[in-house]
Amino acid sequence: MNQRFDIAVHYFLRRDYERATREFREILDNVPDDARTWSYYGICLAHLGRAAEAEASLARAISLAPANEETWFHLGIARSLREEWEEAASAYRRAVALAPEDLVAWHRLGVALAEAGEETAASAAFERALVLSREVPGAPEARTAERAPPDDHLEEGGEREGAREAKSWIDLALSLLSLGDEDEAIAAYERAVTLDPDRARRSLFRPMLRLLTAISQGSAAATPGPEGMPTAPQPPPRDVPRPRRRRPEIG
Repeated sequence: MNQRFDIAVHYFLRRDYERATREFREILDNVPDDARTWSYYGICLAHLGRAAEAEASLARAISLAPANEETWFHLGIARSLREEWEEAASAYRRAVALAPEDLVAWHRLGVALAEAGEETAASAAFERALVLSREVPGAPEARTAERAPPDDHLEEGGEREGAREAKSWIDLALSLLSLGDEDEAIAAYERAVTLDPDRARRSLFRPMLRLLTAISQGSAAATPGPEGMPTAPQPPPRDVPRPRRRRPEIG
């Protein structure tokens, strides 16, 4: 059972959701009351666009293990994929209530709240994520790794995990930037640079920061800072719409 589950998760982490779905389904045919398998089966279905089946599978997982934070986290992702932001935020709130030290869940909650237009609550969630990230060196990577069992089939597992965590920090930086928290956004971006410099520098963060700087200063270009990064601007006027970006979900 454990080996079969690990193989299914292997395909899930590879984003081969069709194969992962088949593997999880075969496990459930033999062990129909395994909550964690129902949870992973549901999130795979969500990535395949099978929304009703995904919701039913995740509901089944919750009925079997209502205190499993990971299932509520998966439910939040499934609803985010459908851009049901208020419902996603509700699921992420349950996740952080069960695991208040989960940095990634707090970050995802902030994204969902921001998309739902609850900017004050989103800022509080992002602030909590940043506080957790600073408490223990290496904590974000450790918490993300706990989401799935070790994948012995991938030699590049560490690199993959680092890339996924870098993307999470980039998304956080973009979210904070869209809320006007430029200093905290730059701090999150710099963390992404330490994890995956190439991915961070190819992201939209620096172009967006330059744009907001130009708007706030009323000029065509921002003043460059260290390594070509503009200095942190004052927030643009309230009547100037901020750029918003849909954030791809990490499975």
